[in-house]
Amino acid sequence: MMDSLKAALGSKKFLATVIGAVTVAIGSAVGLSEEQSMKIAGMIMAYLVSQGIADAGKEKEKLKADLEGKTKAEKAAALEDAL
Repeated sequence: MMDSLKAALGSKKFLATVIGAVTVAIGSAVGLSEEQSMKIAGMIMAYLVSQGIADAGKEKEKLKADLEGKTKAEKAAALEDAL
């Protein structure tokens, strides 16, 4: 539990989400229009989606490297563990 909490707090995606939520929540209080707040939130969402896609690609390459040179049974076990 604590490890996952520490990982979340250190995650750039988590911090971007928090910053986006705070920006939208207090945007009008700091002088931002609703349109400006939504543009900032949209940019943060675009970052989160693109970073998620990049992370998925990294995991795929890591799994490919782990499976290289293994038997079919070992590959099946590794894939089952990954899911």
